[in-house]
Amino acid sequence: MHTLRGAIFSLSNVLAKEGKADSDTVLETIKLIKYMISVGVQPALVSNSTWTIAGTKEPFNDYLSRVIGQKLPYYHGGKDMAYKQYASAMQHVLEAQGWSPQEVVYIGNTQEDTQAASNGGLLFLNAKWHEENSQFGFEFNSPKDIAKFVDCCCLTPKDWFWSIERDNLRVYTIAPLGEHSKAYPDAATYSTDAKNAVKFGAGDLRFWGLLMAARMHLSGVGAEASYVAPYPGHKTTSKKAELLQAVRIASGSLRARYLEDYIFRHQDAPKSQSLRNSGQQPSALDQLATVHLRTDPLKTGEVGGRYKSRPNVNGKTLVVVDDICTQGHSLEAARAFAEAAGAHVICLCWLKTPGPNDYHEIVKLDPSIKKPYSKYTPKKLDFSVHSNSGNVINPNAAAEIADAFTRFSGWDWPKGL
Repeated sequence: MHTLRGAIFSLSNVLAKEGKADSDTVLETIKLIKYMISVGVQPALVSNSTWTIAGTKEPFNDYLSRVIGQKLPYYHGGKDMAYKQYASAMQHVLEAQGWSPQEVVYIGNTQEDTQAASNGGLLFLNAKWHEENSQFGFEFNSPKDIAKFVDCCCLTPKDWFWSIERDNLRVYTIAPLGEHSKAYPDAATYSTDAKNAVKFGAGDLRFWGLLMAARMHLSGVGAEASYVAPYPGHKTTSKKAELLQAVRIASGSLRARYLEDYIFRHQDAPKSQSLRNSGQQPSALDQLATVHLRTDPLKTGEVGGRYKSRPNVNGKTLVVVDDICTQGHSLEAARAFAEAAGAHVICLCWLKTPGPNDYHEIVKLDPSIKKPYSKYTPKKLDFSVHSNSGNVINPNAAAEIADAFTRFSGWDWPKGL
């Protein structure tokens, strides 16, 4: 997991506004820059035009440096680099600062800023406190909202809670689930809210959505992805979780195509808990028999509609996102179909069920999937078991997430700023 090291600020409509700007907003924007510096995130300024303080000839970037108390890196499009919306411009900034794209966020407002972030592989934070000019990226109504996002979603947690990285199998989860977990007592602080968010569209959707977006970016998974697809609910009539809107926004910001219904539920699947209550054991067979890939998934963005010919995932990376991972049956079904279509697959979840819930990797299917875009009838499968406890890579994740979740709703500026 990368550490957030830099924040690229556009001057236009973020730090400066033509005409008279609200003084309180300007002061809070300055506070955001000071906050970034205080937590080890270096601000850098970019602009395609020259801004000066009204009534003086002082460049606005020099004014900011003077008020902040240190020289802020400044890059002028068309002079120091190409205009900011071109890929070479952001590459110039990154190289000059010694940053990788996964260590940086871009804070902007205009269409040029949207292009700059996308071409640079940077997560786009849409600053809307002066004007509304772009429909893309995550929207923030105040500088304070961005500071809260950085503190609670970027700087926390330090790594994924649980992961497997073995050969073609890559699975990552943010935090353990557990309202009453003895192993992770801190999980009780957030687990009910997280379940309500991922299952029912309740809970703190913004926190959980921004948290996954930050994990996708900082881990580098977003940069690898050509496509992102959510796993469907248990019923053919299940609605897409509202929380997945954040995944869609993050995907677009990081230049991956979001395939809303690429993994298609053609038949209701039994719920794992219902099977356990009736004395049966859940299996990936239940998922394999009830899903397949769709040849004409919905497009996202301005174009909309459905694909006329199926997305070419062959040789590309598809990120599959699900809500809660218990034994991995849903993720493994998605992985089996996507790999049959030629994709490399990365699986992400918000929560991992602890306890005796080892991950069951599919290693062989009978028959093999020959037509991933059609219904499939599995007869049997062989699986390999991956220890639940043996794949915890951040045992402090529950405490870190509990602290961030608690602070998020009532977040305020640190004293002294």
